[in-house]
Amino acid sequence: MDFVYKSSISAIEMLQTRFQQQQNVFFTISNLGDPRYAFLIYAPLVFSLNWKIGKQLMWVIVTAEWSNQLLKWILHGERPYWWVRETEVYNKTGSNTPVLQQYFMTCETGPGSPSGHAMVSAAVWYVLLNTLLEKSGVVSSTNKNVVTSVCWTIYTFLLCVVSLSRVYIAAHFPHQCLLGIMLGCFLAFTMTKLSMEDLKLRYYVMVTTSLFVSALSTFCALWVLGLNPLWSVDRAMKWCVKQEYVHLDTTPFFSMMRYCGFLLGLGIGLNSPFNKEAAKIHFTPVMKIWMMVLSIALSTMSGWIPLPNSNAMFFYFSTFLINMFLPILFVALVPYGIIKGKSIFYCLSEQLKKEE
Repeated sequence: MDFVYKSSISAIEMLQTRFQQQQNVFFTISNLGDPRYAFLIYAPLVFSLNWKIGKQLMWVIVTAEWSNQLLKWILHGERPYWWVRETEVYNKTGSNTPVLQQYFMTCETGPGSPSGHAMVSAAVWYVLLNTLLEKSGVVSSTNKNVVTSVCWTIYTFLLCVVSLSRVYIAAHFPHQCLLGIMLGCFLAFTMTKLSMEDLKLRYYVMVTTSLFVSALSTFCALWVLGLNPLWSVDRAMKWCVKQEYVHLDTTPFFSMMRYCGFLLGLGIGLNSPFNKEAAKIHFTPVMKIWMMVLSIALSTMSGWIPLPNSNAMFFYFSTFLINMFLPILFVALVPYGIIKGKSIFYCLSEQLKKEE
């Protein structure tokens, strides 16, 4: 792996030097591929337009986050910004140690392989594109091969651009992004074949518990074997040029609290009386647009809630609660609010007509 890492470091150096003036573009692209937007934007957006696809997408998001976390712990992947400081490769060869630029997005604290940005983006965008092609009727048209090829080419290009941005900021090696893309595509392809309809709350509780226990068991197993699961956090604290670049929301435990809370909240929301009441109503396009706008607005606002950094346990518990409430919000409360708002508006209109 030293040869792979060293070759990749040279590529990162070249990228940072060649595109030094375009760093803000790379920051924007990397930010757009952040897995948090799968929870805050894509999930409420798709659910508002199509409940069935929305539920399927949320299962894909949770599964991608969970599997990415476990693989990061198991594969023990390095990150460029600390590997270049830790390795003895350059001392052995007598060459100078490269100086990689670090940015405010560089110092992620989890292990590097596979890339979470690439994996979650690949999984989420696969579901979106596959659904779009099927619902639009392109698949059954005469020129389906051309249109389908163009769409999947754009999909691949966007994933490559996101991966390039992650390599540019020295958060990942290229092969880690490639692995993330491959796993994300495979996961989405597999999950879209499964039916997630009419699952009871107890099933969501069981799966959430299983995900939590499996992640915690992996952590404990590594610890028992003498492998510090938090080694990457120590590396990040040691080699990040600015301590304010190191954030708790990039740790593996943050990811665990996010997907566990989100899945449990999804189960609570879907099995709540609010969702069952809303499911009886046919949502018109206008109602869906209102639901989409409100859901995305409120979900985005939840991402602005400041989390306490002084106490790690309280930080992670708060993360769990916020992410549990998030799907309840746009799966149950917003749809119910839309139908009640429509009823009130209808009653007021009828009252005004009578008065006239």
